Amino acid sequence: MSISHPRAWPGSSWLGSSSVWRQIRLPYQPPLLLWTLAFAVGVALEHIDAPGWTIAVAAVCAVLAACSSALSLSALPLSALSLSANRFRTLNLILILCAPLLIAVGIWRADHATLGPDSIASAQLTGQPLRLTGVIANEPVYRGDGMRFLLDTEQLQLGAELAATDDLVQVHVPEAHQLAYGDRLQLDAVLTTTAVASDEYLEWLLNQGIAAFARAEPGSVTRLGDGDRSWLQSTAASIRRSLNQSLGSALATPFAGLAEGIITGRYSAIDRELRSNLDDTSLSHLIVISGSNLTLLSTIVLSAGAWLLGRRVGAVLAIAAVLAYGTMVGPDPPVQRAMWMAVVFAAAHLLGRGASALDACVATAGLLIAIDPPILLDLSFQLTVAGTLGIVLIMPTLSADFLSGQHGIIGAVREVALVTLVATLATLPLIVLHFERAALIGVVTNLLVGPWFSWMLLGSALTAIIGLFSETLASIIAWPAAWLPLRWLVVVAEQGVRWPGAGLVVDGFNHLHLMLIYAAILLASLRPHRERVRRWFRQPVVNPADRPRLPLSRRFTDPLLPMLLTSGATALAAALWLSACSSPDDRLAVHFIDVGQGDSALIVTPDQHSILIDTGERPDDLLPALRRFLPGGTREIDLVVITHPQADHAEALWAISERYGVRQLLVNSYVERTALGRRLIGFANQQQIPLRVASAGQRVDLPGQTDLKLDVLWPPTHGLPSSYLSDANATSLVIRARYGSARFLFSGDINAEQELDLARLPCAQADNPCDLRADVLKVAHQGSKYSSTTTFLRAVQPTIAVVSAGAGNPYGHPHPEALDSIAQAGSGLLSTIEHGDITVYTDGRTLSVTTEHSSETRYR
Repeated sequence: MSISHPRAWPGSSWLGSSSVWRQIRLPYQPPLLLWTLAFAVGVALEHIDAPGWTIAVAAVCAVLAACSSALSLSALPLSALSLSANRFRTLNLILILCAPLLIAVGIWRADHATLGPDSIASAQLTGQPLRLTGVIANEPVYRGDGMRFLLDTEQLQLGAELAATDDLVQVHVPEAHQLAYGDRLQLDAVLTTTAVASDEYLEWLLNQGIAAFARAEPGSVTRLGDGDRSWLQSTAASIRRSLNQSLGSALATPFAGLAEGIITGRYSAIDRELRSNLDDTSLSHLIVISGSNLTLLSTIVLSAGAWLLGRRVGAVLAIAAVLAYGTMVGPDPPVQRAMWMAVVFAAAHLLGRGASALDACVATAGLLIAIDPPILLDLSFQLTVAGTLGIVLIMPTLSADFLSGQHGIIGAVREVALVTLVATLATLPLIVLHFERAALIGVVTNLLVGPWFSWMLLGSALTAIIGLFSETLASIIAWPAAWLPLRWLVVVAEQGVRWPGAGLVVDGFNHLHLMLIYAAILLASLRPHRERVRRWFRQPVVNPADRPRLPLSRRFTDPLLPMLLTSGATALAAALWLSACSSPDDRLAVHFIDVGQGDSALIVTPDQHSILIDTGERPDDLLPALRRFLPGGTREIDLVVITHPQADHAEALWAISERYGVRQLLVNSYVERTALGRRLIGFANQQQIPLRVASAGQRVDLPGQTDLKLDVLWPPTHGLPSSYLSDANATSLVIRARYGSARFLFSGDINAEQELDLARLPCAQADNPCDLRADVLKVAHQGSKYSSTTTFLRAVQPTIAVVSAGAGNPYGHPHPEALDSIAQAGSGLLSTIEHGDITVYTDGRTLSVTTEHSSETRYR
């Protein structure tokens, strides 16, 4: 059989005949796929406020991709196409060349999807107490420091003034309530609007279409009744509660929590330490309801259905299973998006176009972005798309008969294991980019656990359903059906965190690394993609025996370039990845963490001990920094110091305890004089955290640590005037850390009076004033005008003064008077407002400083 030569693009015969061009030219892309990609790029460019040159580069790349795809389409043999197909090809060429225009459409759509001028996001409401009325728009998330949920607001009351509103507000309630999706609430809160703040967390909320962050006043939440919850949603919520109760009765801790996470999406039911183990071994995607999780469910049903009943019946069952599962789990947008991506994946196989699942999934993602452009910045959406597309692209490379059902039960188990592995690899770069931590051991752990996921899922579901009718029978069936595979998951997670590559800290991983890794994945998947193009145009696949023999030189050079491109991109991506991995440091590191308007500092010793001095108020500021700065694989913080019980120094402690174990908690001797202080004491007792009460003159030692010395300089245990006792700031712990000859002074929120007392009065258990000299001073009270007295600074003589404050804070911190005093003392000033996270390294003699926005500077 002879093969006609491809027709060259008109006017470009040199391109069509070039062997090099044929090797590097992209395969044909359907118009819908190109349009979706161009539109998504436009939305992304608008969201990141890209400069003009970036938009120009994106437009050029879109034009080149469109022209390359058009060339590939025009080169298809005429003999393989009918007359109608030729007309179809012409229409495709026109649509393909229009793809770059979709970049402009995406920019326009993202710009018009932002919150309007009438939104409370732009109102001058930050810091003002008001009353909100609205309906809970998602399932509340319970945390150690309370609960959070989205409130679809209906009415806002400021004083005597009422205003109607329909904005979304992120609400934090400091205590737990029995609330659910669809409940109508009224609450008193203090708002922080998102459009007028420069805080990264608030900017992230703004990009999600959320107008404000509200911190509810304790005891102010009143449930007014059910909102607009439909019968289906009410039924689904009732089913979830019943299934959770059934699993809780049939399985012991922590297996009941794992089963609840898999079956009903209740991730908060899982033990905190186990959740951390799952994260660090890249197994949490099996528990969290996500795109890869639901696609995995779809794969299980498709494989089993294709083997038992045929491919089409299996696809129908998969669609029904995913729809039922997604509806039952709940109305949260991430779950719903994941559900529809999995439905499209199964529908592509139902229609007999499994090879075109890529187009269908990408088009679905594009439609979701068009409906709600801000979701492009949502990590859950990114993970859903990456996991689903990774399966669609890579699985045909690993399994030629993917989801065909031709290999029986063994083939189905193999495919589920491969899908689990592929989903892990596809989402890992995004996890590293956002959390700066990689679970490279995840490849091994997923291979160990993946084949048994079907057993976990189906066995847990069977246990839950039987438990609705008979707790006794459910307890009997739970052991073989659910306990055994869940126990295996726990064993792998607990042992995996001890292996190299678990919870590895990655420093410097950026979007360039991400693009290179995904480019390598795309190149590796081009061969099955070319097969899809042949099936799309019904082009006959040529028998290898009938192919004309190529010249000897071309037998080696024709496949060489794609192979070099693939291997080169993969090697470069791997090299960049490994170069970003941080290595242990033999110096003491003191990290002053940018937690906005508050304080938090982390000390990490060369032998990997850690001390956290204050936590700030918002966990979203602190937890990402802890993931960066704590040693890789660390599960505990040796000592947490709360200088005084105020929210901007202590509120994030509850969230930290969900992620890390706290070995000791250090507080001052006056902590119980405030409500927050009493909460701290109760928390320590409840969590069985050893509590230490410190006072002036005390030395704080860490077990096994002799090089770092912590001295408590303030407050004394008695003799304080009543004006001090009524002010929590006045009783802040003042701690000096000594490492070799290097000294760090952490001054909490003490006022000018306490600074003068420290500089003039004798130290506890001494006859002379304290030796306050320190190389690095954490300036008291965010640089308040009532701090940084000249006398105190003269006694400390700091080389570096660090101010921790929030940009645009309503208090005017740091105050000009404090800044003038620091300048007159001859100290170098570093501020988290300007520099972000600030890290001071010392070997005990010299200091070096790096900040989030600058390179290293050395002192003394």
